[in-house]
Amino acid sequence: LSVTNAGADVANYTITNQGSTTANITAKTLNATASASNKVYDGDATATVTLTFTGLVGSETLGQTVGATFADKDVANTKTVTVNSITLSDGDNGGVATNYTISTGQTTTANITPKALTIAGITASNKIYDGNTTATINDSVATFSGLVGSDDVTVSATGTFADQNVGTNKTVTLSVTNAGADVANYTITNQSSTTANINRKGITVTADDQVKTYGAANPDLTVAVTEDLTGLAAVTGSAATTATTSTAVGSVAITEGSITNANNANYDITFVDGTLTINRKGITVTADDQVKTYG
Repeated sequence: LSVTNAGADVANYTITNQGSTTANITAKTLNATASASNKVYDGDATATVTLTFTGLVGSETLGQTVGATFADKDVANTKTVTVNSITLSDGDNGGVATNYTISTGQTTTANITPKALTIAGITASNKIYDGNTTATINDSVATFSGLVGSDDVTVSATGTFADQNVGTNKTVTLSVTNAGADVANYTITNQSSTTANINRKGITVTADDQVKTYGAANPDLTVAVTEDLTGLAAVTGSAATTATTSTAVGSVAITEGSITNANNANYDITFVDGTLTINRKGITVTADDQVKTYG
């Protein structure tokens, strides 16, 4: 204390003045405005917030460490962000953290935007020629590049070959559907295609047995397919005998002739010979009438 004494009788005293007393300086309460940054979906609700202080003395500044969260973790625009914790630290121009106090609870808004997710690894099974372009797809082996933790994003795929014919490394075009509790949090690039083989279908082509009479022209030599080819490309072609004109009575093998055309490229054909039976030709031998004179 700095004390001054006065009064009409002050000169009559030797005065010992009080030297000091005590009082409190309490921390000044600050207000703050929150500003939050947009972020790409990362599977949690943590937000990055910066506070602008109101109430600092003069040009003093303070440091800050702020804890804040979005209302939830999911993608959306103008989501509410709430400040949950504030730790002040000393700043510049005499800004001492302990000289100030501040409460939490400030709110603002920001966006959580979708995260890029790439799905690959889907395969198609090889198949035997069946006359259609449908492919069997294995989507359970799909790989997810960019998936956060154990997020629930699923993939379901169907596939179609470029055409129904036999070939190797044929393109299979995929149609992919995504689902799951977290699917809306991602911008998904799905696998568009894969490859697989359509292999030849094994069938048995058998020459039909035929019968003719010795000397007659060979009958039409037809073939039959053992397997049921309903809905599939027909197998066409011809058979041939081992001799174009058979001159001996008995049996002649009917062997493969030309079992080839565009459709047959889809089949692995096993040919079974038939039998051409040549029967004897029936003829009539008549004795010539004759005349002679008696004696």
